[in-house]
Amino acid sequence: MDGVLNICKPKGISSFKALAIVKRRLGLKKVGHLGTLDPAACGVLILLVGKACKLNQQLSGGRKIYRFVATMGVESPSLDSETEITATSDVIPTREQIEEILPSMIGEIEIEVPRFSAVHINGERAYNLARKGVDFIPPKKVVKIDRFELLDDTEYLNLHRTKPLGVHEFYFEVECQTGTYIRSLAKLLAQKLGTLAIASTIIRTRVGNFDIKDAKTLEDVTAKDLIIT
Repeated sequence: MDGVLNICKPKGISSFKALAIVKRRLGLKKVGHLGTLDPAACGVLILLVGKACKLNQQLSGGRKIYRFVATMGVESPSLDSETEITATSDVIPTREQIEEILPSMIGEIEIEVPRFSAVHINGERAYNLARKGVDFIPPKKVVKIDRFELLDDTEYLNLHRTKPLGVHEFYFEVECQTGTYIRSLAKLLAQKLGTLAIASTIIRTRVGNFDIKDAKTLEDVTAKDLIIT
């Protein structure tokens, strides 16, 4: 079988675990992907099957759209809800203050790669070093943000949200190029506002031409869902 599968990865498992589940269920031999999602994130995960794996370079440059909840006034080592809160701030911005800052988050911006990420530090994954308590300086990278909006409608996000932490939450939609860490965007936005934040909920709603409304669950996906490219 050759083609592309649009999967909705659930929260709580790694992208590689989701890939392995689909591979086993459908009896696939060669399966790749167009970019992973953090275990704490959910949404569109594009799998490349068979000969479609050769299309990785052509398909990987497309835009990605995320919706996320920024919980203001708290920070965790992983910058999301996967680790315990280790710092707090009494500074909670208003919607007006956030709106004033958002234009500075558009275009090419420099972000700090999360300590809990798959990037290599001296030959070892950063998340392994972070879990061992090893002190290291996370690398920085330049990413391109095409759109960064503060949302009013939280209905869709609430379907996937984590347990409220008792502090203020704000809802955003971001359109960006590949390689962007949403957790780092939440941290940078908070820094510009003089406070702390985590991305307590992250949903990837689109990868290139593939939308979450067309994505199949791990339980429902079949070989008939292969998109021939």
